[in-house]
Amino acid sequence: MRVEPIKVTVYRAPTAGRRYLSKRAAVRAEARALMERKYPTERGDETDGWHHWHWSEDPRLALVYDRLVRMLSRAMATGAKGAANA
Repeated sequence: MRVEPIKVTVYRAPTAGRRYLSKRAAVRAEARALMERKYPTERGDETDGWHHWHWSEDPRLALVYDRLVRMLSRAMATGAKGAANA
């Protein structure tokens, strides 16, 4: 047996800074990274009773995330450059 190099389509999520083997995983990671950039996680401390906040806890922002995933997926299908920056 020997090791053979193969050519595989790999998708890169630039904001997330990683490569993914599936388009869906790359799009979702990119959307998640964009949401984290816009709405950073707030970590609590002992003085406020360890309360924290994450964008996924807000139902409206969860809808924004879903729309962003759709937008990025469609932009990728049409080959649009810089769709995430629009």
